This record gives sequence, C-alpha cells and structure tokens, in this order.
Amino acid sequence: MSDTRDDLAITEELYQFLQGNVPEGYKIAESAVPKLTADQAWTVIWFLGNLYWQVTDHIERCGVCGELYDTWAEGTCLDYGDAPYNFCEECSEGPEAEAKRASKAAEKARGER
Repeated sequence: MSDTRDDLAITEELYQFLQGNVPEGYKIAESAVPKLTADQAWTVIWFLGNLYWQVTDHIERCGVCGELYDTWAEGTCLDYGDAPYNFCEECSEGPEAEAKRASKAAEKARGER
C-alpha cells in the first residue's frame, strides 16, 4: 500500500499521534497510546528527522504559533540570535520575525561603523 499524502500531512499525523490522537483505522490499547506535549512530540519528530532521517527534514514547527509547515512551500528560517528561528508564512510577517530581522540589521550596522 502506498501513501499518496504529502510529507506535511504525514508528519502532522505523527505529531498528533504522539500527543494521543490515534489516526482513524488504527486500534491501539489506550494504555499504549503516547500522550506527549506538543513540545515533546516535536522533539521526537526533530530527532527522528535529524539523527535517523526517518522523517522528512523540510517540515518545521513555527516558533510563534506552533503550527507545522513545509519549508519547501512557505515560511522562513532566521537562524541567528535568540529563538524563535522558524516562522510559518503567516508568522514570518509578524512582530516576532520583524523584530528579529531588525536586530540583525542593527547588529550589521554596528559592525559597519
């Protein structure tokens, strides 16, 4: 059986499962269902993707709203300064991302003096 869903949908299903939401069609004893927090679930996905390459590496979790997004289709990564680093499309134009960009520009301007 092949899965025709995209990487974001598959990763979202895993993310929800790790938080205790069993996908339709699966029967798992209640005592065996993981019940992680959103942060813990994302850490598992990040670990599997970065260490074992078992989860695609182009799905990220927005550091502002917490939504998962596909970096090949949207969003941005500002991997400097303090967290948050990853921003979904909507949050990439929000105050957190703008403040981060402004701090980088100010740092650069100080360095050019």
